[in-house]
Amino acid sequence: MTERGKHPSSLKNLEKGQFRKGQSGNPKGRPPKETCITSILQGKLGQPCDKDTSKTWAEWIALRALELAGENPAYYRELLDRVEGKVLQRQDVTTSATHVSVLVQNEETKDMVERVLAGERTTKES
Repeated sequence: MTERGKHPSSLKNLEKGQFRKGQSGNPKGRPPKETCITSILQGKLGQPCDKDTSKTWAEWIALRALELAGENPAYYRELLDRVEGKVLQRQDVTTSATHVSVLVQNEETKDMVERVLAGERTTKES
């Protein structure tokens, strides 16, 4: 039994090679999906709205989001996150020698910072 990757047929294929050095095997990349929801929505957003023909769908959706934000705190928070970005939460992490303040966006980032300061490995092993 030959060692993996050392079989004469494998070596022959490697020597021959499909592509010249620096040449891509897929120069145009993956073809775009024709029925992608995002592309359909993007096409529709600039068109006149069925509910109010004086506005485009994008304008109508933005105004509707503002209306909903006035009625429901969850919509208001979502709208602010979309417009201003998520608010960073201040997390204080201390070590025995030094005090370090780090701004993080979520608990996963907070845990990673704590591990780094504790000297643990942060890479995920497969």
